[in-house]
Amino acid sequence: MRFMPWLLSGLLLAPLCHADPVPEGKMKVAFLYNFGLLTEWPASTGSTLRLCVLSQDPFAESMNDIDGQEVNGRKLQIVRLSSTTEVKACQILYLGEAETPRVKSILNTLNDAPVLTVSDDANLAKSGIMISMFMTNRRLVFNVNTNPVKRSGLTLSSRLLRLAKNVD
Repeated sequence: MRFMPWLLSGLLLAPLCHADPVPEGKMKVAFLYNFGLLTEWPASTGSTLRLCVLSQDPFAESMNDIDGQEVNGRKLQIVRLSSTTEVKACQILYLGEAETPRVKSILNTLNDAPVLTVSDDANLAKSGIMISMFMTNRRLVFNVNTNPVKRSGLTLSSRLLRLAKNVD
């Protein structure tokens, strides 16, 4: 199954349709994939885009659907981490709810490395997480915290910023 950039905007409108709702885990994975499509990393990043999941992986099956897909000419590789020692080797780092107490420590380890940090805890944006996804009115939405994005040397597409609920 191949995701397209337009899927992100389509998923934002999905609750308005009368079709069966898309499970939350599949929506989050589609968002993660599209965040990769709509982010630009420094040229030195390499030919593989590593999407890392730290600790619990609540949507492992959906993650497997995007493993190996192409993202802007790069192969997407899903990596499940058991510790924070490898976070700098990621290009996208998804931090689930279980990681909330360790966010400050994880961000200190990254130290402005070009790693797009994403969480599903809306309150973590103030902690330095770049993108936080959350459900509101049966819709998955996201906020973008641009300060850590700029410090890391990443560039987010204007399309991604327009789709965000809030951009700080």
